[in-house]
Amino acid sequence: MSNAANTQEPEGAGPAAAAEAQRLVGEADELLAAALPPGQWPSSEASERFLAEGNLDQVLALYGRAMRLDSEEPAYPWNLASAVNRLGLNDLAFGFMARAIHLADAGGEGEWSGPDAYLALAEVALDADEIDSTLTALAHARALDEGNGREAEIRDLLQQIRDRQHDPQPQASLANLLEQLPA
Repeated sequence: MSNAANTQEPEGAGPAAAAEAQRLVGEADELLAAALPPGQWPSSEASERFLAEGNLDQVLALYGRAMRLDSEEPAYPWNLASAVNRLGLNDLAFGFMARAIHLADAGGEGEWSGPDAYLALAEVALDADEIDSTLTALAHARALDEGNGREAEIRDLLQQIRDRQHDPQPQASLANLLEQLPA
């Protein structure tokens, strides 16, 4: 997809635009289905073949067009994030998932921006080795959880960060860095 295609203004989400967006996503999902069997992670060979055949470019172009047509729909960047994460493209997945949560927050759609969404974002950020973003997503998840039972998942992800960085208190390290910023 060209840079010009990425910077065009949204075309509006009228009924015709939304229907076209859904059609484009359906086409992209058909391409993805060959490499991403439902309910399982693809083999490394299937992922490599998908990428080598240029299918990722087609999927990104189709989803990109759908997201411009229906620019307020969080499901499109969320589903794209999930697909590219399964292909091992964690940096790309992180960006799309963050975009989905931002759209959902702006649109008041708690399903896509609640504690579970932030936990998913934290997992993808950790896979992308974005530790500060992982901690930020965990903070959001904890703030939104309000004691609804996600504390164990949050602690597990914090432990994974500790193990990777050999930092017994990564959240304190991040807080110290933030305190050093000028006011």
